[in-house]
Amino acid sequence: MHGALQTHLQRLLAYHGWAYARLLTALNTLDEAQYRAPCGLFFGSIHGTLNHLAVVDRIWLARVRGEAPPFTQLDVEAVSERAAMESFLQVGVAAWHNQLDGLTDVELLTPIAYCNMAGEPFQRPLLDIVSHLVNHGTHHRGQITAALTALGQPAPKLDYIYALTELP
Repeated sequence: MHGALQTHLQRLLAYHGWAYARLLTALNTLDEAQYRAPCGLFFGSIHGTLNHLAVVDRIWLARVRGEAPPFTQLDVEAVSERAAMESFLQVGVAAWHNQLDGLTDVELLTPIAYCNMAGEPFQRPLLDIVSHLVNHGTHHRGQITAALTALGQPAPKLDYIYALTELP
């Protein structure tokens, strides 16, 4: 049986995947030039921002697994093909679900040692790391929805509360 924290984190990760899927569906209205054009986002384009999210999701996963980082920069291109982005993001979310599956609340609260991109050591429990991961995704997805609006396209509703009506 899952504890309360396990249930909550799995729900946050389900939201993370749901929000990616809804956002990527909304981005289908854009042509390739709009998708890749610099639009004032921190990672330049919509593609650059999605790619950053894909990279960071995998970096954090490697950290909690005690593995070497799969990427050494936050803006390295992990997925060049637009059509492959959704799969890459969803595979990452599934890997997170699997990583947490079966962990107790005590394990989720136990600090994990890792190093940031500058090599500085930190310790944080999985509860904080997963909360950060999803919040980070929400931040950058919000930037992308602003870019959609600036391009005259409707932005999808990505609020967590809406996901709860659609998720099991």
